[in-house]
Amino acid sequence: MEQKSGQRQWRWQVVAILIGILCVGFFLRSYHFSDWLHFELDQARDARVIDVAAEGSFVDLPLLGPKAGGTFLRLGPFFYIFQYLSGLVFGMNPVGYALGVMLLSVATLGAFFLFARRFFSDQLSLGLTAIFSVSLFFVLYGRFAWNPNPIPFFIISGFYALLRSVDIHEQRRGMWFVLCVAFLGIASQLHFLVFITLPVFMASFLLIRRPKYSWKTWLAAFGIISILYLPVVLNEIETRGQNSQEFFMAITKKSTKEERSLPEKFLRDVSEHGLANLVILTGFEGGAFPVLRIEKGALTSLCLDRCDEGKWYGVAAILISMLSVFALIWFWWRERDRVKSDFLLVALLWLGITFLVFLPLSYGIAPRFFLLSGPFFLLAFGALLLAIERLWHRHHLGRMISLCVIALLIGSNVFFVTARFRELSQAGFEAIESAPDRILKERIRVTLEQQNSIVSFLQDRSQATGFPVYMFSEPQHRRALKYLLEDRGIENAVLGFDGIYRQGVYFLILRTRSDHEDALMKYYTSYTIETKTLFGTLVVFELIPKPEAIIGERQDFSINKSSNSSAPPRYTWREWLSRNQSNSNENEREDEIDSSVDEGGNEQ
Repeated sequence: MEQKSGQRQWRWQVVAILIGILCVGFFLRSYHFSDWLHFELDQARDARVIDVAAEGSFVDLPLLGPKAGGTFLRLGPFFYIFQYLSGLVFGMNPVGYALGVMLLSVATLGAFFLFARRFFSDQLSLGLTAIFSVSLFFVLYGRFAWNPNPIPFFIISGFYALLRSVDIHEQRRGMWFVLCVAFLGIASQLHFLVFITLPVFMASFLLIRRPKYSWKTWLAAFGIISILYLPVVLNEIETRGQNSQEFFMAITKKSTKEERSLPEKFLRDVSEHGLANLVILTGFEGGAFPVLRIEKGALTSLCLDRCDEGKWYGVAAILISMLSVFALIWFWWRERDRVKSDFLLVALLWLGITFLVFLPLSYGIAPRFFLLSGPFFLLAFGALLLAIERLWHRHHLGRMISLCVIALLIGSNVFFVTARFRELSQAGFEAIESAPDRILKERIRVTLEQQNSIVSFLQDRSQATGFPVYMFSEPQHRRALKYLLEDRGIENAVLGFDGIYRQGVYFLILRTRSDHEDALMKYYTSYTIETKTLFGTLVVFELIPKPEAIIGERQDFSINKSSNSSAPPRYTWREWLSRNQSNSNENEREDEIDSSVDEGGNEQ
C-alpha cells in the first residue's frame, strides 16, 4: 500500500514539474509576443494570402502552399490552412496568424516528454524537456509564423504515434499508425527536406520492424494521405503537373549547387551538425570550426578572425555530438526491451537519414534545417548523460553529474534568451550591434513594433501631403513595411520601380549601422536628401525628387500591373471549383523584385 502511495505521489510530482516546464516555455515564447514579433519577407507574403481568405472565405485559400526558397516548387497547403484557422481564433492579423505557431511550440514540449520517456527515466526526460523549454533555438522559432516552425511538433508526435503502433502491449496499434501517418503527412507539407526525408525514414523503419497492420489500417492511412494531398493533386491536374516538374528541378538544383568533393561535404556536414548542436544545447552562437578542404590529396584548414576565437567551442561541440551518437548506438546494440529498442532505432534512423540528406547541401545548410533533427540532438545528449550515470553509478555520482550538466545548460540558455530579449527591447530605440546570428541569420534586430512606428511616420507624411508613399528597403523589411502600409489603406509603390512623380513622398530605409553614403550614391542623380529619422536599428531617409527627374504629376494606381513571372499557376479552391484561369500569383511581380534575398538569404 505504501509503495502504491509513493508511486502515486511521484506521478503527481512529475505532472507538477512538467506543468511548470510548460509554463516556463509558454512564458518565454509569449513574452512581448506582439511587440517583438519577427515579421519579414515570408511572413508578409503568407499574411497576404490569408488576408484574401479573411476577406472572402475558406475557398479563397490556395491549393498549394509557400514556395521552397530559390525555386518555383510549392509545398502542400496545410500551413496556410493552419494560419487561417489561427486567424479565425486569435484575429486576422500578423499576430493572430502567428499565435497558433507559438501554441504548437509549447505543445511540442509535452509531446517531447512523452516521446523521451519511452526510453529515459522520468527524471532525465524532465531534464531534457526543461532544456528544450528554454533552448534559445526553439524559443526563437516558436515566436513567429513560418512554415518550417511547427516541424518539431508534427515530427515528434508522429514518431511517438509510430512507436505506439509497433508496441506489442498496445491494443489500438492500427489507430496509432493512422495518427502517425496524419502527423507525418502534415509535416511533409512544411518543408522541402521533410517531404524528401520522411518517406525514406518510414520505408526504412517499416522494413526493419515489419509490423503487421490490418488492411483497414492501411486503407485509412492511404485515405489520410489522399485527403492531405488532394489540393496538390487538383492543382496538378489543372496545370498538367507543373509543380511536379518543379520538384524534380529543385532536387537537381539543390544537389548540384555546390561543386565540392564528397569528403569535403562530409566534413562540412559534421561541423555544421556539431555547431547546431552547440546552439541548441547551450544557446551559445559563438562556436566556429575551421574550413576544411582537400587539395592534392592533403587536408588543409582555414580559420581566421571569429573562427579562431570560437574554434575550440566548435571542436568540443563536435566531440560531444559524436560521443552522444555513439551512446545512442551503444544503448541500441545492448537493449533487449523491444519498446526501448524501437525508440533508439527511430532516433538513430532519423539522425542518420537527415545527416545523409543534408550531405549534398552541406555548404548551404540553413539553421532552420535543424528543426528537423534538433530535438533528436537532445535525445542523443540524453543518451550520453545516461551513459555517464551508469558508468559512475556508485554513490549516485553519475546522476549528480547529469543533474549539474542539465542545470548548467538550462542556465546557459536562459542567459542567452535574456540577452536576445534585451536586444529586442532596444531595437526600436537604439542602434544596437548584434553578434553573428546562427539561428535566424538576422543582420540586425527588427520588431513588429518598430516597423509599425516607421509605418506611422510614413503615414503621417502621406496624410499631411495627400501623396502616395514610395519606399525602398532591404527585401526582408520592404515586403513587411509594404504590407503594413497597405493594411492601413495607404497608396504606395516601390521606390525606383514606378517612376518619379511630383505628387509623392519618397523614403529610403536602411540599417542604421550600414554604409549610408554608399547606399545613397545612386539616388543623388534624381533626389536630394531632406531628412534623416532614426528608428533604432533602422534609419529612414526622406528624399525630395529633383525637378528634372519627375516624369508626371501623379501615378495612376488603378492600373493593374501585369506579372511576367514564369512561376506555375497556383489555383485557389474557388478558382478550381469555377475552373477559371488562375490569377492567384498576386505576389509574383514582387517576388521578382525580391528574388535576390530570402529570409536571411537562405532557401526553404
